[in-house]
Amino acid sequence: MTQKEITDPKTLYLVKTLSRTKRKDYENYVINAIWQRLNNSDIEVVSQQYVEDAKNQNGRSHYFIDLYFPSLNIGIECDEAFHKKQSKRDRDREANIYDIIFKIRKDNYEPIHIDVTQKYEDLQKIINDAVNKIKQKIHEIKPPKWKIETPEEYYSQKNQIHVSDKKGFNTINKTCNVLFSAGRNENTKGASRAYFSLPIFNGTSLEGYKMWFPHLAVEEIGEDGELKSIAATKGWNNQLSDDGKTIIERNENNQTYKQDGKKRIVFLKYKDPLGYNEYKFVGIFEFKRKVKNTVYFSRISEQCNLIKR
Repeated sequence: MTQKEITDPKTLYLVKTLSRTKRKDYENYVINAIWQRLNNSDIEVVSQQYVEDAKNQNGRSHYFIDLYFPSLNIGIECDEAFHKKQSKRDRDREANIYDIIFKIRKDNYEPIHIDVTQKYEDLQKIINDAVNKIKQKIHEIKPPKWKIETPEEYYSQKNQIHVSDKKGFNTINKTCNVLFSAGRNENTKGASRAYFSLPIFNGTSLEGYKMWFPHLAVEEIGEDGELKSIAATKGWNNQLSDDGKTIIERNENNQTYKQDGKKRIVFLKYKDPLGYNEYKFVGIFEFKRKVKNTVYFSRISEQCNLIKR
């Protein structure tokens, strides 16, 4: 019997996001128990949510919530005994592009701590208490129903794109067509240019702007145990700062860089929670400075006007 492939986007999302802790047995058990007992597929959930700690408590600028409910701003944090023994490096996970962009601040965030070292009966009570607290919050604020939309559906009612928009694009041409009515061929094969102008910008508020689709460098652990940044393409090592406000571009082959002074509408390639590569809007950037073979671009706007025809 041929196994049917799962294509439903919500099912795929939940399978992926609820398995991001698969190497952490206690966390995996707790977050799946909470989700199953909550039994409410209308509430969006994210595992391993990146949090920016503005107060930099305990010398850490960020940490990760084991299970987070965006519409409620509630998170489940599993407290395990080995956390006390781990080094800072073992506790921290390097943030990828998705984490950096969709971080939340600690302000107004409500954590629910689950002590997984308790006896089975006590742990079940703690989990049930957490579920009841989440249900109570849902009852109080009545958040909008969570739904997964296509880029066309999501942006059809918008006049601007913002860095907080979570909807990405699987190709460069689709990005240009959905947001700017560019009329580009979405069926073309082969690599697209990463830096170019769109003729449709002429005569609009975006005249003179350029589109930029840089690939971030890949973070890998070397044989020496140190984290290293590996250039993604042709020696270009692009990095996004943890606050999302600076793009750092360096060429490992010492290629010369010619600055044209154009404002850049930037989309970075990243992996979404389903593991698919997508392009995500990170803002409008402009050249800031150049130090030897390293160039710094600063974000000047978190939003960009759309063009509709």
